[in-house]
Amino acid sequence: MQTLVLCKPDAVRRNLIGEIIR
Repeated sequence: MQTLVLCKPDAVRRNLIGEIIR
């Protein structure tokens, strides 16, 4: 998952982090 987040842009990364926090 970390590799995917790193590969994806900041916007997508923030979206994923927000979803996880939620």
